[in-house]
Amino acid sequence: MADVVPVKVFGSSSIGVYIAVNNKMALVPFDVPEKIDENIREVLGDTVVRASVAKSPLLGIFLVMNDNGILVPNIALDEEINSLKALGLNIGVIQTKYTALANLILANNKAAVVSPILEPDNHKIVKDVLGVEVFVDTIAGTPLVGSVAVANSRGVLVAPEATDADLKKLENYLGVHADVGTVNRGRSFVRGGLVANDRGALVGWETTGAEIMRILSTLFK
Repeated sequence: MADVVPVKVFGSSSIGVYIAVNNKMALVPFDVPEKIDENIREVLGDTVVRASVAKSPLLGIFLVMNDNGILVPNIALDEEINSLKALGLNIGVIQTKYTALANLILANNKAAVVSPILEPDNHKIVKDVLGVEVFVDTIAGTPLVGSVAVANSRGVLVAPEATDADLKKLENYLGVHADVGTVNRGRSFVRGGLVANDRGALVGWETTGAEIMRILSTLFK
C-alpha cells in the first residue's frame, strides 16, 4: 500500500513549491537536508537529483514534469537546462511571461490541462515534451489549474471549490478518478503542500490525518 508521509522543507509545510517529481526522479533544491532525500527514496522510490531554476530553490513552482519530460520556464539558465537534459528526459523551454509553470499546467502521463492564460504558442511544446493530449480549461473557477490539483496515473486530488462538473472534466481529460481534498489544515492550493507519484506522496507537516486519508483514497485507490 502507498505511503503518505508528512515532512517539512526549510521549516515549511509548503513542500510542493520546492520539489518536483515523476515516477523516476525527484528534483530538489541543492541545500535540502539529506533527511528529505531519504523520505523521497523510501516513499516515492525516486532517484534524488539536485537542481535549481534561475538559481532559485522553487522547483515545484517553475517545473512541470511527467515520466516523459520536463517543462522549464525561459528564465532558467543555460547550465541548469543542460543539467536537466543530462537526466535523459525530453526538455522543453516555455517562452512565457508567466514563469510559474506549475501553477498553469496540471499533467499526468496521459494528458495536460493548460491554463487559458498560457500563450497558445506553447501548447505544442507541452504536447510534444510531455507526450500527452492537451486540454485548455479552468478548474474550480481559476485559471491557475496547476495550483489547485495534483494528479498521478491513478487519481487527481482537487481543491474543494471544484464542482461536480470540474471533477467529471478532469476524469475525462486525465483518465483517472477525481475527488476533492485539502492539505495543511484546509488549504485549497493542494499542489503547494503535496508531491505525489504512482507509489506514494509527501505532504506538508500540518496536513491532518483526515486529509491524508482523502489523499490515499483519491490518488492510490
